[in-house]
Amino acid sequence: MRSVAGNVRTVKSVAELRNLASRTTIEIGVLDLDLVNLQEIARLRQQLGIEIVCTHHAPDDARWSAALGAGAVDCCFVGDAPGICRAIQKSLAA
Repeated sequence: MRSVAGNVRTVKSVAELRNLASRTTIEIGVLDLDLVNLQEIARLRQQLGIEIVCTHHAPDDARWSAALGAGAVDCCFVGDAPGICRAIQKSLAA
């Protein structure tokens, strides 16, 4: 991901993401749907003003649609680094 977004940081919780966002500007977050719910995605977009790419561990069209409905730019398999990078580039280009 560093190839498409220069400053990449890893956080282990939404609270840690919020803390980081209070100290620095975050343009986009890559969030695991196993760790964050759909309501939190919408809240983070609104409160922090960031774009969000979701990741999942198993294909599920309903979950993908729900993530997009919550405002995510895309929802990619957690192991699909090229797909995640494309979603980041798409978001940064918009």
